[in-house]
Order: sequence, then C-alpha cells, then structure tokens
Amino acid sequence: MKPGHLAAWVIAVIAVPGLAACSGGSPGGSSTGGGGQHATSAPAQSQSAKQASQSPAAATAADGLTPPGTHLGFGRDAIVGWVPPSEDTGTGAHQGLKLQVTVESIQKGTLADFRNVDLNANERKSTPYYVELRVKALGSVPPPANSDPAITFTAIDDRGQEQESITFLGTFQRCDDPMPPASFVNGKSYQSCLAYLIPGGGSIKSVEWNSGPSPANDVTPYFDKPIVWGN
Repeated sequence: MKPGHLAAWVIAVIAVPGLAACSGGSPGGSSTGGGGQHATSAPAQSQSAKQASQSPAAATAADGLTPPGTHLGFGRDAIVGWVPPSEDTGTGAHQGLKLQVTVESIQKGTLADFRNVDLNANERKSTPYYVELRVKALGSVPPPANSDPAITFTAIDDRGQEQESITFLGTFQRCDDPMPPASFVNGKSYQSCLAYLIPGGGSIKSVEWNSGPSPANDVTPYFDKPIVWGN
C-alpha cells in the first residue's frame, strides 16, 4: 500500500481465502508487491475504446497549461500543474509540477476479477470499474517521495457523485496502480489504473483532474472547473 494513502475500502489480495478486509477513509487506489494471482472469467467491457497513445494535447492557455473547465475525449492529453498534497498548504502561491496526463479509458469489469479478494456482502453486490491512466513528467523537479499524481484523478458516477477508488494490500493484477518511476522528471512516464466498486448498479461516466496552480491564500481555479474526460 502506498504510504499515507487510504481508500474507501482497504482490501487484502490473497493467495488463499479467509483474510478479512478493513476500511479506510480517503480517496485513491494503490497496489504494491506480493499477493495472489487473478484471472478474469470474461473480457472487460470498455466504455470507450482506447485511442492512440500519442494523441494531441488540448489547447493550452498562456501559462502552457490546459485551461480549467476543458472537456476531453478518452485518450486526449492535458497539460497540468500538479500540486502534491504535501505541498498544498493553503497559504502562499503554488505553481505545481508540470505533467502531461491522460485518461485512456473507463472499463467495466466483473466480480470474477476479485476471486482472490476478501469482499464483504455489500461489496459483492457492486460492479467493478477500472480507470486506465497515463502520466508523463514535463519538468526537471521530481515530486516529493511517496507522492503519486495518479490519485489526483477523480471518478464521477452516473448520478454525478464522486467515487473513491480501492487501496489493495498486495498486488491486484487486473488493475495495477504503481508509484511513479524513480527520478520522475523530463519525459519519464508510467501507466496506472484505479479500481472502483460501484454499488446499486451504477457506473463511472467521467473522470476529472482538479489540481493546479493557485494564488496566495486561495484555491486553484481547477477546483471549481476541473479538466474532464468523458463522452
């Protein structure tokens, strides 16, 4: 599990059944080494087919960033200024670390994906969804240790509500959420995936990015006008 990072559910990924799950409290998903193997009984159904990985970036503002409130299709890149949570103090101006970020797709899974995961009764009635992401560093300053920009993405369901992703204890091979590569600067990139269990027959319809530069003692304009990927 990534340090300092919890989720709506903390679920143990196990080689044999019997371990109990425990709960956490804040959004984001992660998976670290170890744990059981997983296999899906049927191919995941993609809400939107993955587009070319080298898609053109959205139009940028004078600061070189994709403007707040921009709506993008899946596979389209955005240029953002990411403020790591440890540096988002609420006082003073924040410029953020320049990144190119992309939501590749939203995919619907099946509970067979979780055959080696200990789920409670409510979770077994939920529908898995996976958000495939790509993140690329565009600056020369690395992020703080144990910081992962992928958890900045927020999934929005079909009711317009934010959903919290899952943090795994162990490796969930169907949807892996690694930490950024070492010395994450100047063109280095990585693929990531956030996993969700959506209750009540709901689905994930869009994904948002709401981090960005802010003036002193104020929130970023991306908070009220996030960049949105969706149909």
